Amino acid sequence: MTDIRELVLTADRELFTEHDLSTLDRNFSEDYVEHSPLVANGKDGLRELVIGAGAGLRHDVARVLVDEEAGLVALHGAYPGLDPDTVYVGFDIYRVADGKIVEHWDGLVDQTSPNESGHTQLDGPTEVDASADTEASRAFVKKAWATFLQGQDYDAAGDFTRADDQFTQHSGDIADGVQNMVDFLKQLKTDDSTLTYDTLHRTVADGNFVLTFSEGSIAGERHFFCELWRIEDGKWVELWDAIGPVPPDEELAHSHGAFRSVAD
Repeated sequence: MTDIRELVLTADRELFTEHDLSTLDRNFSEDYVEHSPLVANGKDGLRELVIGAGAGLRHDVARVLVDEEAGLVALHGAYPGLDPDTVYVGFDIYRVADGKIVEHWDGLVDQTSPNESGHTQLDGPTEVDASADTEASRAFVKKAWATFLQGQDYDAAGDFTRADDQFTQHSGDIADGVQNMVDFLKQLKTDDSTLTYDTLHRTVADGNFVLTFSEGSIAGERHFFCELWRIEDGKWVELWDAIGPVPPDEELAHSHGAFRSVAD
């Protein structure tokens, strides 16, 4: 049985940090599908990306989530050298089938300064709690996502978070604390810049971590939402995210449907 964690980590390291293009033939399927708007479809798109970026490219992985049942592996990290003007930070989701990487989605944003509480986009706990119930974590996050984010019932935050307001926030715009998150979202709504969540396309769950990959809009402009939640004692206690605009429709054809569900 294929160890999908090691397969993806090896392929990712060889390709983006060691620039060993032979990994494309060894670890990626012949009909590999690429959904990132940064990359042309297929293995040739990845080859062109790595060659074009040059020797400075690497991928610094901070967190790894493995969703065995779905054949998904999510990586959370930074890409120095991918762009000469910025460091990209965010999430990659790989789908593995028959011992090969067959599909990839990502949600990457520019690296920002630490937030008011001193947290960066990547710091904090990295190890998955293997004793946590993965499916219970997934079910909890999906319910909270539907109520708090999609339903915009911000006053329901207390149903999903700790009573002592302990909540670690890695978003560059928000300080720690549940109330700060609620106030921020309510202010956006007042300013007609509401975060509107339309569709939850997939979750990657592993122990006490759940990554949600969804789409919607901000002030009417279509956006993707990648949000990684850490669960403790059945409550949300920490959040990392990468939120950004979706390319215009004419570019989505190039990215082969960035938000298409795994089942599609």
